[in-house]
Amino acid sequence: MITGDKTKNFLLLDDGFPDRVLKTSFYLSLIVIVCSLSYMSFMGTVSVAVGCCISLILYKMLWWTIQYAVRHKRSEIKGFFLKVSLVKYGIVGVMLFSACVFLEVNVVALALGLSIVLIVLVMKIGSKLLVNYMNRAVKVSSRNIGGISANTSQKGV
Repeated sequence: MITGDKTKNFLLLDDGFPDRVLKTSFYLSLIVIVCSLSYMSFMGTVSVAVGCCISLILYKMLWWTIQYAVRHKRSEIKGFFLKVSLVKYGIVGVMLFSACVFLEVNVVALALGLSIVLIVLVMKIGSKLLVNYMNRAVKVSSRNIGGISANTSQKGV
């Protein structure tokens, strides 16, 4: 992954990134739902849970669509994306419509749940950018760190 030109690899994401985003989003959703039990009404908690569920389903469908598109020919991709998009947004529309009709949803809580995956993506990419920037910008002399030569090694240091 490391090449000679570090400016091109400033935001290079590995293969496990989407799965880690899904896992982190799931755990963050559980934490938000549990916290909303003590601070919100029952319907507010249900609204957060519905939003988190829809958000996780949309992300998983998007990741599955991208994986499918990478494996198949270019001529098949456009029609497949159209079909999946129609099905995906149809399902999400039905889920949101039924949640709004049959439940007394809290719009703010639903929006919070819907934005969970986006929040995790922004945090993960932002932290990756910050770490890469700090690694590139901060120059530390490797000759003498803390009075210890870098060429000699001491146990426990």
